[in-house]
Amino acid sequence: MRFTELSDYPLPAGRLTAWVPSTRCDGATWSADARPLAYTHEDHCARGSGDRAASTSWLGGVFEIHHRYDADKVASALRAWMLRHETFRTTVVENLDGQGTDRFSRRTTSGELLGVDAVAHQTLTSEHMHAKVIDFFDNHISPFAWPHCVAATIETPESFLLIFGADHSVMDAYSMLLAISEIHRLYEYELFGTDPGLPDVGSHLDFSVHDRELGNSVVAEHHAVKAWSRFLRQSGGKFPAFPLPVDTSVGSEDAAAQQGSSSSWLLNAEQAEAVNAYSRQAGHGMQSAILASVALANRELTGDPTLRFTMPMHTRHELAYRFSVGWYVGIVPVEVNLRGATTFEDCLVAATTAVASAKELARFPYPRIAELLDNSAIPRFALSYLDVRYVPDAEQWPQWRARTLRGRSESNDEVYFWISRAPAGLTISTRFPGNTTATGNVERLISTFGSMLTSVADGGNFAHAADATQRAS
Repeated sequence: MRFTELSDYPLPAGRLTAWVPSTRCDGATWSADARPLAYTHEDHCARGSGDRAASTSWLGGVFEIHHRYDADKVASALRAWMLRHETFRTTVVENLDGQGTDRFSRRTTSGELLGVDAVAHQTLTSEHMHAKVIDFFDNHISPFAWPHCVAATIETPESFLLIFGADHSVMDAYSMLLAISEIHRLYEYELFGTDPGLPDVGSHLDFSVHDRELGNSVVAEHHAVKAWSRFLRQSGGKFPAFPLPVDTSVGSEDAAAQQGSSSSWLLNAEQAEAVNAYSRQAGHGMQSAILASVALANRELTGDPTLRFTMPMHTRHELAYRFSVGWYVGIVPVEVNLRGATTFEDCLVAATTAVASAKELARFPYPRIAELLDNSAIPRFALSYLDVRYVPDAEQWPQWRARTLRGRSESNDEVYFWISRAPAGLTISTRFPGNTTATGNVERLISTFGSMLTSVADGGNFAHAADATQRAS
């Protein structure tokens, strides 16, 4: 599954309809909700309140529905989806305390009067479609104003395209994948009466209560605080940077440069299975093979035996949240040390050890830890891995032309790698500073570790990986 900006997805010509949730202007359906915001939600709002015009941190998805288009059924399917997940029916209220600090509370609607309205119709050529849809999402999605999720459809003669976008505060990467299946199934239910087969789900609002309780229990002497303190101290109080130059000078003092992006296949399905089988035989897994290859590529290109990065990990530890839409993600500090590694198996051990030592830190909300450390730094080099082969309807994604989406980003130093294993193989999607230096060096690292993975997949021919360990050791 590729993860790109909408501008990188080919949109057809057709009739565009924008869909916006509404409670029919009835404020009485909204009430104060004592459940607090999760730490990540609160931090997201606090960071965005200073520059609301730049708060375009939306996530989403796009896919084809190969059935006749029925506007009433689309509205009903989207309404059912939003009633299913309480996170779509809550919003924040911003208040200032006595010191002028933002404080956020929650308001929630039961959804009794919830509707999803078609607010605009326009027939456009494919050349003009991107700008119109991106502008709609950028101007309608915000962490501060409900609704936090909107959608659009593009009608074509034999099918239609559905695009949805939501603020990051109510959606994470796994939620995007779940949404593609759920909306498709709910539309088929509205159209044909077929059972969508959707399991019961918990609410992210209830998860937020637990998240807050857990975070409040973290004190300055907590082991998670100490672990993060050590990790950040090694980079001068900042998160570790991308290991190759990215030319952070590009942009002005007042505005960060818009980021570039790329998305490509690293391995096909057969190659991915070969790498996984090799890793399993050695007592490890696919994630370790990927991290070992990235660390090995870094050592080959920079001579540094240590790769340091931030890694997102899910916090869906209770069954109730397995299929729930929301922001169920923590981050962990990872340091893969290849010093002394002379074989690819040694690199696998190093990668497995690095993640195992940090994994349990994901459940402790990082914004709380940052508060205790009095540190406002944000991740500069993040690497995410998801095995998405078993997400409902994953095998249909190629036929549906499904893709997960993200809004535009601006940063002079952030580099993000999103690697996922889908039924069709292994993909990598990235964002990075939009300059020549960063583009070239990101491509160099991806090409190098991609070649190493291919070597592992090629019937046990590990020459490339072995050569790299020998050159850098």
